[in-house]
Amino acid sequence: MPNVFVLIEEDGARKSSTIRALTGIHNKGDWQVATTTVIMNIYIETRSLQEKSIRPQDFINQFGNKQNILISLRINPCKGCPGGVDYINAFVSNGWNISQIVILGTNILPGLSQGLPQPFPIPIVPIEPANQIASRIRTRWGWF
Repeated sequence: MPNVFVLIEEDGARKSSTIRALTGIHNKGDWQVATTTVIMNIYIETRSLQEKSIRPQDFINQFGNKQNILISLRINPCKGCPGGVDYINAFVSNGWNISQIVILGTNILPGLSQGLPQPFPIPIVPIEPANQIASRIRTRWGWF
């Protein structure tokens, strides 16, 4: 079952830009990311799943064979898709491991499944560069 790394917030919080700065990639796909201990194979989806109108079970069915996944989610429902917490809970219900959750802003995430890692909030300033946000995440996650 996949280990999932999540960036979550609303539209305009620079989730996609932060993923690009965090990983050095531009397009979705299978990539490698260096951590402090290993080179990790990871599937990266740069745009939020709701923005792409991908429902939780559809994503689970398509990517359940991946070892590691990095995604972004919107907190609230969008384009006929549920809010981000519903995605996270669906992943957990299907046996996926939520490795890390970063909130790009000051929102809270009520309704998360029990036993998940404590979400790491990064209160962002509107002018803060995405690579600076990514640097904070790298430090937290142990990525280079």
